[in-house]
Amino acid sequence: MNTERSATPQGTAMPVRADAQRNAARVLAAARRAVASNGLDVSYHEIAREAGVGVGTVYRRYPERDQLMAAVLSDILTELIDTAHQALDCDDAWEGFSSLFTGLALRTAQNAGLSGSLDQHGGPAVAQQRHELLDLTRRVIERAQDQGRLRRDLTWQEVLRLTGAPAVQGCVLGLETDPAQGHHLVLTVLLDGLHTGRHRRRAEAPRSG
Repeated sequence: MNTERSATPQGTAMPVRADAQRNAARVLAAARRAVASNGLDVSYHEIAREAGVGVGTVYRRYPERDQLMAAVLSDILTELIDTAHQALDCDDAWEGFSSLFTGLALRTAQNAGLSGSLDQHGGPAVAQQRHELLDLTRRVIERAQDQGRLRRDLTWQEVLRLTGAPAVQGCVLGLETDPAQGHHLVLTVLLDGLHTGRHRRRAEAPRSG
């Protein structure tokens, strides 16, 4: 009988924990979407509406805005770190590089403004993830260069900065960006230019004066 009495509360508690975990995952996913769409100033009410939960659920999970931003940043960085590890495990160094380059470019474009907020909102844990991702990215880039697949006249930092190019799109002389192509055209041109044998000599910077 003692066994039966102790099993009952355990059986009823598990669905509560599962619901809490599901709500936490929904809130985080909704926060990522809301921040990507509306920026860092998105309200908790907007996040709750996106997640389909009460605003109190968001506040209970993340009482402070910095906690929410840190969770969003950490989730994005965790995803990119996984992509970087997969890139290093790929036999084809160019395939691994292009996969990581694409992932970084798309995440940067989809979450404009977050990259500059890593130190502001992330805290020590996010800073550690950022440094880990930087080191992994360096290794992926240099590996592709060592295998002769990625042009060597660029430093790894210069290659990494190019992942921000797809995010810088807008109206040029009244000509709007084609929404059907999105960021993919820019990515295709960038990757084609970075591959060895497909690029011209690096252009010199214009002289001042």
